[in-house]
Amino acid sequence: MRADSVVPVLMFCFIYVFFMTPADASRYGMMRMTDSDERELSAWMQGLDLYQAPAAYTPVGGSLSLLDHLHYDPVLRDQSPTGTCWIWASTAMMSIYFDQQFNGDPALENGLSVQFLASNAWMVGSNLNAGGHLGKTKAFYDMIGYAIPSSNGGAAWDTTFAVGEVRPSLIESGKPWSPSGSMSFPISSIALSQVKTWGIDGASQAEAIINLKSVLDSGRPVGLLYFLPTTADWDRFDDFWANQPADAIIDMDYAKGHEWDKGGCGHWVVLVGYNDEDPDPTKHYWIILNTHGTVDGRRPEATFRLAMQMDYSAQIVNNPDLALPYMYFWVIMDTVFADRNSPAPAKGLSSVTLSVDGQDGRHADIGVLHLRGARFSDPPHSIDSGMLTVNFLEIPCDSETGSWSETESGFRFSTKAGHMPAVRVTINTRTNEWSAWIRGENLLRRINSADGLVAQFEYKEDPLDEDFTLLSQRGSVFDQIKTTVRSSLKGP
Repeated sequence: MRADSVVPVLMFCFIYVFFMTPADASRYGMMRMTDSDERELSAWMQGLDLYQAPAAYTPVGGSLSLLDHLHYDPVLRDQSPTGTCWIWASTAMMSIYFDQQFNGDPALENGLSVQFLASNAWMVGSNLNAGGHLGKTKAFYDMIGYAIPSSNGGAAWDTTFAVGEVRPSLIESGKPWSPSGSMSFPISSIALSQVKTWGIDGASQAEAIINLKSVLDSGRPVGLLYFLPTTADWDRFDDFWANQPADAIIDMDYAKGHEWDKGGCGHWVVLVGYNDEDPDPTKHYWIILNTHGTVDGRRPEATFRLAMQMDYSAQIVNNPDLALPYMYFWVIMDTVFADRNSPAPAKGLSSVTLSVDGQDGRHADIGVLHLRGARFSDPPHSIDSGMLTVNFLEIPCDSETGSWSETESGFRFSTKAGHMPAVRVTINTRTNEWSAWIRGENLLRRINSADGLVAQFEYKEDPLDEDFTLLSQRGSVFDQIKTTVRSSLKGP
């Protein structure tokens, strides 16, 4: 069921202590997001399907934990000092799916790499300190097409502040299911949905619990984004995390109904289990995986217990940016990897070649970039104009810069003679792939290839169209880009 009125929300965890005042920050460095961030998140949330437990599902009391599928060192599960809780949460969920799909063979030490997305977060409009959401994780892996284990070269998380200095070029992506050395694991699909836990008629608490338990009982983790509206509310949670024993249960309903102030923000964690064995319902709890380390061993699994008997429709007041200001949002991230040793799914770019003219042993001002094999799903019927974007370089493909023509296999654009950058775009509607050839001045520096490439093509079928239609967006990380230097370059 599609959410037709789902929350235009969200702020989420993130941290950068140098930009915080003491009143804004908890000891773990939460911070509010900008209005534009909230609008982006709102659009993402509004597009999510809503999940409810199947009619045939019957909950059974007991206990369950998915942590056995996450082979991790809890001490290293520490996002500080970055704003990457969304990456930690989504990567843990993907790691659990991986372990289940392949029956623990291989058992990935510390799961899939958090650093892989963290160092490439610019590809989805974020960075180590800007926060994000699970939709950004999906966008990254949809572009790249595979995940890598933490054991790859440069792929392990750096718990020092130097994490901000880990560049994509230091991370080894590896080969699919390599028998030795660095590996990569192609992804077939990632699907996101929101568990319905508020706005339920009748016994909302009981139905919310049933919906969440049904996901866990099917072996799937759930991402939880929760909001606390004030600095005092976060101080209370911080005190619980740092000083209460690991078996203590927290009910964050203490924050409901509070007015949003400058200390309000949210945090991504993962629901990995439950326990409702005790005859006293107030002792029933959810098992929540966090990213604040183990507090010197006091939280040996980096988890906390969240009261199951809470108000799932709890709200925050007086924040004009939250039209549906609920405190709790639960997101499923169904992830399917390609079968062991199967060919990689047709995602990303099949090849990227960057050539630079090396006159007199120096880099000249002219370079050539050739992108091949960018996939798309819905072929255009005609093209009047387009926009090719490579990283932050935008190249118009219209009547002012060149011309479009129809070919036997689709469409082709070529720039006018003498126009720079010179561009050829080929769209093959038989294979549903597009490619681009670009020749221009300062190309190497303008596209910042040292951090990888994101290639996007948009088009208009009619000159009266107000907006461009996205054909596809695909990406390649640093070690997928072949760079060559030669003494001369031939023009188009």
